[in-house]
Amino acid sequence: MINRRRNAFTFSFASAALLGCGGGFGGVSGEDEPASDGSAFEREYVADENGVVLGTTWQALSYPNCVSAASDPDGDGWGWENDKSCIVVTGGSSGGSVGSSGGTTCTNHDGTASTMAALAVAAAMELKRWQPTKDFTIGKQGADEVLMLTTGGRARCSDGKCANIQALLDFQKSEASGVVKFPGNVSLNSSALRSRMVAKFREQVTCEAQPANGGASNCPVEEHSLTFQRSEKGGCDTNFFFVARKPDGEPLQYPAQLKNKLKWADTTNPYVGFQSVGEVVSIDPTFGLNPAGSTTTGTCAAACVKIGPASVVGQCCSCNGVTRSFGKAAWSPVTFICQ
Repeated sequence: MINRRRNAFTFSFASAALLGCGGGFGGVSGEDEPASDGSAFEREYVADENGVVLGTTWQALSYPNCVSAASDPDGDGWGWENDKSCIVVTGGSSGGSVGSSGGTTCTNHDGTASTMAALAVAAAMELKRWQPTKDFTIGKQGADEVLMLTTGGRARCSDGKCANIQALLDFQKSEASGVVKFPGNVSLNSSALRSRMVAKFREQVTCEAQPANGGASNCPVEEHSLTFQRSEKGGCDTNFFFVARKPDGEPLQYPAQLKNKLKWADTTNPYVGFQSVGEVVSIDPTFGLNPAGSTTTGTCAAACVKIGPASVVGQCCSCNGVTRSFGKAAWSPVTFICQ
């Protein structure tokens, strides 16, 4: 959705899920890393000056749409063409549409598009900024690469847990796969989410390596602060509005550059639409996944997932037109599934 209000940035993210705390993928810092032994892990993952493990720039990836569904023989929504991964554009649990935003259908492959957009919302709410390469990193959970908070990123959250962010990161867990649902009868594919989030984060790292030059494609941008303003109905779901200014309250000199801090959410993601007209930014995540936008009327919440500190176990919910009740997610104490 493109909001054409005067003096407003508009990012429309019609997204999904976020929030949640404990028991997830934690922060990474120098003190958390194994001793240097020349292992394969250390050869592949490079630490920055703060000891934060990041993917190397040669690993930057992006996922185009597949030309043919035949490239996906196992039917998981991901194919292989031209020596790289691609997204198979289908309906059902791998695709799905939940509405439109500015004329663009809100397609949500495997639940990855809306989840990644929602993570950007969570960062704005809890970290008060979009500085992904400072606040996030790539780590390992078992044999899988995952996106996780850095120790420094976690320290920015007032609760010390970054509950919203952590719940979204916990969607990378295999236990969430197929259990988390989205509008349009879309089911989460946690494996696809892990792969796409890690790939797009590496793309952000590559862009951040460019020199700060004030250009439109510049990724190193001014230090900034995002302050929540309000939420209201949006083009795909619920718009969240934030005021973007310098940390000292002064106006940003290059506010349009903030779009380049969203490469980790995938700027080709149909849930992400950026417009810069002043100091207000808006993002459009799926209802129920952000506490500040989770108010509703009536006796049944129209949400497949609801995330927040207060238990809603047993309360009425409606997911994709079917009335059920909320149950607690097995992998998160603050995530509730309409089941």
